[in-house]
Order: sequence, then structure tokens, then C-alpha cells
Amino acid sequence: MDMDCLTCLLPDPATLRLDHLAVTADGSSLAFTISSIQTCGQCPLCSQEAVRVHSQYQRTVADLPWAGLQVQITLTVRRFFCDQPDCPRRIFTERLPTVLAPWARRTYRLARAQQQIGLALGGAAGTRLAVALAMLAGVDLLLQLVRQAPLPDRPPPRLLGVDDWAWRKGQRYGTIVVDLETHRPIDLLPDRLATTLAQWLRDHPGVEIITRDRSGAYAEGAQAGAPQALQVADRFHLLKNMSEVLLQTFQQCRGEIEDLLTARHTSPCALASSGPAQPTDDRPTVQPELPLPPQPTPPQVRQHQQQSQRRRIERYQTIQHLDQQGWTMVAIADQLGITRKTVRRYLDMPHGPAPQRHCHRRSILDPYKPYLFERWNAGCYTAMQLFREVQEQGFRGTDGTVRRYLTQVRKASGLPPFSRNAADRQPVEARTADLPSLTTLCWRVLRKPETREPDEEHSIEQLRHAHADVGTAITLAEEFAGMIRQRQVEQFDSWLERASRSGLPAFHSFATGLRQDEAAVRAALSLPSSNGPTEGHINRLKCLKRQMYGRAKLDLLRQRLLAA
Repeated sequence: MDMDCLTCLLPDPATLRLDHLAVTADGSSLAFTISSIQTCGQCPLCSQEAVRVHSQYQRTVADLPWAGLQVQITLTVRRFFCDQPDCPRRIFTERLPTVLAPWARRTYRLARAQQQIGLALGGAAGTRLAVALAMLAGVDLLLQLVRQAPLPDRPPPRLLGVDDWAWRKGQRYGTIVVDLETHRPIDLLPDRLATTLAQWLRDHPGVEIITRDRSGAYAEGAQAGAPQALQVADRFHLLKNMSEVLLQTFQQCRGEIEDLLTARHTSPCALASSGPAQPTDDRPTVQPELPLPPQPTPPQVRQHQQQSQRRRIERYQTIQHLDQQGWTMVAIADQLGITRKTVRRYLDMPHGPAPQRHCHRRSILDPYKPYLFERWNAGCYTAMQLFREVQEQGFRGTDGTVRRYLTQVRKASGLPPFSRNAADRQPVEARTADLPSLTTLCWRVLRKPETREPDEEHSIEQLRHAHADVGTAITLAEEFAGMIRQRQVEQFDSWLERASRSGLPAFHSFATGLRQDEAAVRAALSLPSSNGPTEGHINRLKCLKRQMYGRAKLDLLRQRLLAA
């Protein structure tokens, strides 16, 4: 092959000459012999050019692979005399600033490629990819290149989003700072203290708007570091705070709510009140519940649930005992190794923690199961026929979903496979439907009314009229959610007044907190700024942290998040 053509593929054809090319004996790499063709050298100390050659020597460096083969370069460079009398360097080696750094064992372009691999994948995963691409690099080398990656120059931010992220949940947290105009992260802070954020804002003047959650530390830090900036409370966190307030109220009336839900799920009209409209022709009477037996809980799982419940009860009793002795929430949290938020939650429980329920995931077939059950009782056991019928009623799933459900019904009814004989069917004990948790009920209340299912709307209406305090809480929560979504800042004062005079301690406390942060809440109701991009980058940051297998130090995380 013509050497002139191969010279075009060198790192810098203007300063290098290809002397020889060979393939190694094992055929795994290419060996290049290259010489420098610079006419002079520049002293690294005095920057004066020198032409007197002292000697030559060879450097062995790696370059980008060719056609999947590793490239090993034997580079011949020179030593020069520095003839400047006042320069302390008498002899210096020739530099190739466009090819590789002094003392480097790889070219700039290979180092950049390995650096991008490290930024994208980290150490261990990046090493595996580098080996597959014939750019051999160890874990430590990739991480070193990641640390050396230059950070992009960005203009001073005007719209800023701040939020915390967990080094280790419940124990150690940091802060992420995001430019909301470019949707780019611009820094990671080692903690979430007000002083740290305030100092960062002083070092980066010009911030006009800061979006944040309801954290008091961020509010204090933003006020101290950028007093001219407008603080905006995040609307999602406002709704989340409302869900916590609503949950406290529901917990005060847990017994009445569970009795109402249990009566509703066991009533004969429970299933008939949800799902698509039922045909009006004569059909056999629908059973109160689906004919599926309850799934048996494995003994290990049951034992684990019982142990967890005992631990929760013991913690509740300990917290109540320490509180009666005059301990503060901070002291109780330090003594038991838990957060103050957990202590407050246990103190707000009037009757102790109830056993946790794990609700099954919703299915696209749920609204149509009552109809399938009715048709099954009428003697229709053909899956395709039933699939076509529910499809006409609006079902958008596949026939496989219907088949799998009818297979469970067939087994529960005692029918052998492929049997359509109703005489073979055996009665099955009805199952009690899963009750929704209080947390699920809270988010049902805060959802948009037009997105609720009919059975969800019915349960909320029953709760509203079953207990005065619960009805008041639901009304206030729905009004607050509507005010947040529709940015109705003119209704804020009247809502605060109603919440304060509602007689509900949780809502009174929430209204007091909103008044203390009134400027940020009003800004959230009137401005389009949101902390959503910041939350998205936190998810990305968590993925990077877990991908690094325990080597996620702040400098590495910062480089991978900002330089990629």
C-alpha cells in the first residue's frame, strides 16, 4: 500500500512521517514506526526555538485501533540543546503538542476516546467496552481520565433549581444545582446545609429565580446567598405535603374508614357499582366477589410480616414512653437511630401502627372482570367469545390477558382443562377484595376528578359523607389540588383561612407552615417555573452512583454528571 495514503491516517501528518508498518506475529495488532519531521524544537522553560540536535530516542505509545486491531507506535523524536544563556534547561526533549503529552503512553485522540467511555460507563463497565473495542484501559486509568475531563464553560445561571439527593438514604445527603433555562446540571454540593448553598450563590452572582422544595435549609440558604432572587416552591412537593397532611387526618379516623371500606367491598352491589355498563337482559345473579380463592401467603413471608409488625409496635411503645417522659423529638430520633419525621409520624398515631397491606397492581382488565364473572356464571366458558364481548365494551388489551384470567377462574371453579360442562363446576369460596391503603386513598383524593375510576369516585363520596372530619379534609384537599393545578393564586388567602378554622390539627399546622413560606408558595401559584428538571437529573445521578459500585466519590460523580 502507498505510504502516502497511510500517512493521512496518522495523528498529525504535518509533523509525523510513517517509516514502516507491520503486523505482529499473533495478528492482534499493528506496529508503526514513525519519525518526527519538525524542523526545530521549543524549549519548555524559556519557549525559545532550538535547532541544534543533541540525540534521538524512541517512545512507545498507543493509538486508536484500525479495523479492530490495536495500534502500537514506535515514535522517534529528538533531544535539542537550548542555546539561551539565561535558561536553566540545557537539553530538552522534543514536544509534539498535537499528538501526545510529555511522558504520555497514548495519543491525545486515544485518550479522548477512552475518556468518553469512562464518562459514559464508569470504570468496570468502561474497561469491558474498551477491551472489546481494542482500546485497552484499566479501571484506574479510565477514572483518572474522567477526573481530568474539562468541564464545559457555561454562562452564569439566571433560573436555578436546587434539590437534595441521597448518598445513603436517611443518613447522608448532597445538593444538586440545575440551570432551568438550559436544563443542565451545573454543580454538586457535598451536603444540604444552608451555609453551603449560601456560599455557592455568593460565588455565582446573578441568580434571579430559585425553585426548591419546602426545605427550610434551602430557603434560608437562598435568602442568605441571593437575597434579590425570587424563591419558588415546587408544586409537586406542595401536593406531596398535602398528601401527608391528609394521611394524618385519615390515620386519626382509621377505624371508621376501614369499617366503611370493608362494608363496601363485601356488599352485593360493590362490583356492580364499577366497570362497564352491564347488559339488561336476564342473567344469573352475580356473586358478591370474584370466584378466585385467596393466594396463600408463604410461611416465610408470613413470619417476616409478623416480625415487622412486632418491631413497629415495640418502636411505637418506646416512642410514646419517651415522649411522656419529656424527651424531645430530636433526642428520641438520636436514641433510636431514626429520623424526626418518623418520630412525628409515630407520635401522631392514636392507636399504634396498623398491619401493613400490600395491594395488588391494577390490571387493564379490572373494570371488565365483573362482566366476565357474570357471563361465566351464565355458562359462557369460551375465552375468545368473552374477549370479543369485552372488546366491544372498550377493552384495549389482548386476548391473552382474558385467557390468563379465565384460566384462574376455571381452576378456581374446579373445571378440568378444556371442559365446558357446567355440571363439572364446583362451588368456590368467595374472596374478600383487597382494601386500598390509606396512602392510596390520599392520592385518589388528590388526583384530577376526571381521571378517577367510577369505583374510586364512589368510595371517595362514601368517605366524604361517612365522617365529618374526613369529609372536611377531602374537601380542603381537593380544593388545594385544584388551586395548585389551575394556578388560582387569588383563592390562596381564603383557603388558608378555611384550613386554619377547620378544626383539624394537621391542616391548621399545614396552613401555618404555608404562611411562613407564603412568598414562595404564591410564586408557585403564579409563575410557570418548576423543579421538574432538577428531579429528572436526580434520577440520572442515582443511576450513575449505583453504576459506579461504591467508587462514587463526589469528584467522580461531579465529573460524570457535568462533563458528559
